[in-house]
Parts: sequence; C-alpha cells; structure tokens
Amino acid sequence: MDPADAVIDRVRVERLDESVAGPWKAGDSRFAVVVEAGGVNGVFAPVDELPAALVATRLGQSALRHPVTDHTGLLRRLLAELGPHAAGLGRWAVGALDCAVWDLHGRLADLPVAALLSNRPAPRVPVYASWLSLDLAADSAAESVKTTADEGFTFTKWALRGGAEAAEMVLLAERAATWAGHRVAVDALGTWGHLRTTEIAPLLIPETVRWVEDPLPRTDQAAYRQLRRQTEGLRVAFGERLSHAEDARALLEHCRPEAFTFDAVWCGGITEARTWLCAAHEARVPVHLHGRAFLPAVHLAAAFPDAAGAVEYQVVWEPRRQRTLRGTLRPDGGHVALPNRPGLGMEVRR
Repeated sequence: MDPADAVIDRVRVERLDESVAGPWKAGDSRFAVVVEAGGVNGVFAPVDELPAALVATRLGQSALRHPVTDHTGLLRRLLAELGPHAAGLGRWAVGALDCAVWDLHGRLADLPVAALLSNRPAPRVPVYASWLSLDLAADSAAESVKTTADEGFTFTKWALRGGAEAAEMVLLAERAATWAGHRVAVDALGTWGHLRTTEIAPLLIPETVRWVEDPLPRTDQAAYRQLRRQTEGLRVAFGERLSHAEDARALLEHCRPEAFTFDAVWCGGITEARTWLCAAHEARVPVHLHGRAFLPAVHLAAAFPDAAGAVEYQVVWEPRRQRTLRGTLRPDGGHVALPNRPGLGMEVRR
C-alpha cells in the first residue's frame, strides 16, 4: 500500500503479556498503542495505564479515517478533541498515539522514522547516562558511578534531592564528578525550590556541575526568570514538565537554559517534538532529549543532529522498558546505532 493512500482503520490498546515482559514491578508501563491501516500495524510501547486508557476511550476514535501521512493534521485533530484538557496526561496520550502512527508510516514506506524526518539521518546517536535512583551518599555509590562512567557515555547525570544541607549536597556533586572523571549533570527532580537553589548556586563549581535540572517544582517562566536574576551564572536545565510550545518558546527566549530536556512523547509526540526542536535551535539552546521516550528520541536526534545532542539513557529504567520489545537498543561506547528496520524499529513481544 502506498503510504499516501493509507488511512487509519483501527486504533486499539493492548495489555502487554506479563509472562513475556514481566514480572511487573510498581511503576512499570504495561500497555501498547496499536494503529492499523490496510492490514499493517504501527505500535508504540510501553505506555502507562492512564494515557493508554485515554487513547482507548477517546482519542482513538478521533483518529479513524485520518490519512496516515498527515501527522500535523492528526495532531491538530487530537488536541482539538481534548480541548482545555490537552496538557499533562492529555499530551502524553496524544504523544503515544502520534508515535504509533509514525511507526505505521515507516512500516508502510519501508523506512525508519528518522529517514521520514530527514534525507540523511545520522547512523549513530550520542547518549548520556542517568541513574536517578542511586543514593550518592551510599557506600556503594563511588563504585556505581565509576562503573557507569567507564562505559563511555558522553557524560552522566545523578539525582540530588533537596532534603540535605546545601554544603552536603555540593559535596556529593563534587564527589560524583570526581568518581566519574568528568563534569556531571545534577537532577534536582523539582525538590530544591528558590531558597535552597539560591543557597547552593554560589557553592557549585562550573568545572564540577554541567547543569542543575528542574531545581523548581514548576517550569514557570516567571519563576525561572526570577531564579536567573538571583543566581547569576547557575546553569539550569528544564523541559520535561512543559506541555505547550508557546511556553517552551518563552522560556527558551527569556530564561536561556543550559539544556532543554523535553520528552518526545510527553510534549505530544514526534510531530510536536519537531516544533520544539526548531524553537530550541532558533534560540541556540542545546537539546538533550529526556530518556522516558528513548526510542522516539533516538530517531529525532538522528534526524536532526544539529539541533539535538546526546539523548538521556536511563541505565536502570530503560532496560526494564525494553523487556517489552524484541531486540534491544543499548549504548556502545557512548552511542546507540539508529535502528535500520522500518518504523521505530522494534517489535512488541507477545
């Protein structure tokens, strides 16, 4: 079937088989979004229960009979269907469905998604490692950081939650950089707030910390503009908590982060991610795509290497997510190879 002639015949949500991909643990994503046209299926997995339910009960019906190759038109239709509820969970559901349609488009065209996005996608994509569940104060932390860094990642990122004293947190960041042998990124996971960030900022050494990600609980333009005035020289990163392109553009222009770390599914999918990448490129802000949507992020980074830098690889969580897929996409020497199979390049294990 010519992709240009294909329309979406069916959208369904499947529960992944625990006997194949399990055993499940708390927090595991357990569903797949499947889109069909002319007997060919496109799939995106794994997906959490709430966005999967929104696709099953509402968005899937809106996508029926829509041309497979009209990604922008489909995105507009889905966001219009959600109306004022198109943020947060709504965007996540739209993004999962959008990625399934891109997978279908690639399968019909017999091309990887990256090759649909660009005439000359990069064959390999740089990745950095994150391990946000590791307690840097634990006795085993030094060995864990060293072992991870020795795998050749572009750099590494570690969590520093805001419960400790400022001096102790700075010391942990310095130790992580020493153990890793390079500047590290620090993820505050939204736990620092203004006061703690202003306490820590003057103590951080640029040669130690690449950026502090999500120091504030909300990615709000006014809040980050105030933080920028109060902590001159602090390198911050944000993006994964944003839902609207207009907010992203304003934050990029006025807050000038060290890195823009949005998620390719949470923002609304591959179609919307292209707009966000363009906005960051125009603002001359480096993009390091969030690792929750690792496979779509790899295709985007391969298609737009001038706009997207190293993609986050979550060293604990990503291997668990990939248990649901046939084949694996694992880093080798700080890079992953772009899948050369049609679509997103992976099959769901059934």
